[in-house]
Amino acid sequence: MKWRYFWLLCPTLLGACASVPKAGTYAGTYFYNFEFAVLTPQGTDDRWCVDGDLSAAQLPGGWGTAEVVVQGVVGPPGHYGNLGSCQRVITVTKLLDVKNRRDTKS
Repeated sequence: MKWRYFWLLCPTLLGACASVPKAGTYAGTYFYNFEFAVLTPQGTDDRWCVDGDLSAAQLPGGWGTAEVVVQGVVGPPGHYGNLGSCQRVITVTKLLDVKNRRDTKS
């Protein structure tokens, strides 16, 4: 009788483990324009959609890149953003550092 409850709870417990967000500090290249914001973490080719305020890392032109260090929570893998081009979403809670801001519109 007790095993029946175990097998009922097992998928729920395993599913919860697989989708635990990862909080941490991340560095990488931040790209932004009028409709899209992406972080490419250092040492990867991943693209993470940015949710949060990184306006302090942006130049007035509204289109560019910057090297940033942020604190945030990274969500589970999936297909996010424009045409599913991002592997994850990072919810930025704090901008720690900004370097090398560049206008890439022209």
